[in-house]
Amino acid sequence: MEPVRFAFVTKRMRPCLLRLAARLLPKTEDAEDAVQEALVRLWIMWAELPTKADAERMAVRLTKNECINVLRSARKRYTSSLFDEEMSHTADSYVDGTLEEKEIRVALERAVRNLPPKEKLLWEMHTEAQMGTAEIAAATAMNQKSVSAMLSAARQRIRKTLRKGGFIND
Repeated sequence: MEPVRFAFVTKRMRPCLLRLAARLLPKTEDAEDAVQEALVRLWIMWAELPTKADAERMAVRLTKNECINVLRSARKRYTSSLFDEEMSHTADSYVDGTLEEKEIRVALERAVRNLPPKEKLLWEMHTEAQMGTAEIAAATAMNQKSVSAMLSAARQRIRKTLRKGGFIND
């Protein structure tokens, strides 16, 4: 894609990326920094992205990765400042909670990966790109009711998988 389209595409995507980062990071400043860094990385690889859809997917992925980097840095700062035994015990319980969250995240990623291709695409557009059903319908040339039904089916499949794994009880 031409570099002149970069400004147009990123201007349209920036609010969506900021919402995504704000959901993952506790501080607004960190979310803004993460999006800015993701857009810088997107600019570096811009010439290699053949379509606008590829650029949007890459921007979402880069934003998520940058948010993870920010969280890792914060955790390193947090754990390195703990010196006494009482604070160390608090860190251990934090790590236990983090391990449980990681197991749930891995199970969720596996459940999404096992969705049928069309449902997986719609699910990622809805959850990662923060697109509404109307936006997804327009982007995929599908009926909005069909998009809603497929997202509902994907949600049910994911719930069923997580229930089988013992991660949720309904």
